[in-house]
Amino acid sequence: MDSRPAGGDRSDITATLDTETGPVFIKGANGGIFARALRNEANVTPHVAGISPALLWRVETENWIILGLDYVEGRHADYTPGSADLDLLRTTLSQLQQVPLPQQVTKGVERQYGGLEAIAGDNLLHTDLHAENVLITPERAYLVDWAWACKGAPWAELAMLAFRLMAAGHTIESAVAWGQSFPAWDDGEPLTAFVAANAQSWERAAQHDPQDWKVRAADVAQQWADRRRSLYASDKRCACEDFEAPGSDGGSIP
Repeated sequence: MDSRPAGGDRSDITATLDTETGPVFIKGANGGIFARALRNEANVTPHVAGISPALLWRVETENWIILGLDYVEGRHADYTPGSADLDLLRTTLSQLQQVPLPQQVTKGVERQYGGLEAIAGDNLLHTDLHAENVLITPERAYLVDWAWACKGAPWAELAMLAFRLMAAGHTIESAVAWGQSFPAWDDGEPLTAFVAANAQSWERAAQHDPQDWKVRAADVAQQWADRRRSLYASDKRCACEDFEAPGSDGGSIP
């Protein structure tokens, strides 16, 4: 059996093992947050067969946990405008939204956004679908690294991904239109609340660690929040303008 290095920045070790029965991707951690994340991934992965590479085995000894996963020959997704990968991703996300919530998943996505109840729910969410966590093959898109899987409203995953599309170069309109192609999309006040919380989260991240990509992401998030706030305010004004108070037509108020 031979091994070769593999990518991944949330484990203490990643490699591809070339075994007699074929390649196996392994990832392991020696205690700490990485080990807890891998345990979460190991609990969720069996429930997303076909959506994620299959979990072949799991070994724990002392502080170490090591997972062996089915090796998938693929490339990271391309989120830029016009990418055909988005059609494959749409199919995979549609499948994910049909997966029953595993009993082991108890943490809510609202914890990541200051307890925002608007995004609470009982759907299984990945919550970390940046392009490197999506593997593209000629046939389909696979979602990998389920370390931060939790439960929440089904549209919350779509809203998070719409923001990632904006950060990859999509206009706000085109990214939202992509999200609207899913029946679960919510275009009401809950989305407005999420967009505001998302902007605040990225602003804090950019202030704490002002890498260029985080600053750009924070700027995109704020643009979406400003646009959303403007649209919401406009909708409320229209509703008020259309409303006729009792007696406004010159008659008496009963």
